[in-house]
Amino acid sequence: MSQRKWQLLTTLFDMPSAEALSSILAAEGITVRVISEAHLFGQAAPCRLFVDATQAYQARWTLSQRQFSEEELALLAASETGGEEGVQQNADGNTRG
Repeated sequence: MSQRKWQLLTTLFDMPSAEALSSILAAEGITVRVISEAHLFGQAAPCRLFVDATQAYQARWTLSQRQFSEEELALLAASETGGEEGVQQNADGNTRG
């Protein structure tokens, strides 16, 4: 059985955003690992997303097809952690918490 090789895909600023993006990639069949120095969930600390090296091209292509703003990642993270009730959307589509 061969060992899996991991390749850095991107770095995000917090765990909820990293977990949200990880879920999107996993839904596309991409194997993802999230590595963080954060000691608490939600703590602002860099999180690195690694993908199986054999799926790196597919992961980069998937990300290129979806350009997420910080607000979109925050919304995804809120829905991942069950905190969507604290996020409201303005008439112009911007979010506020």
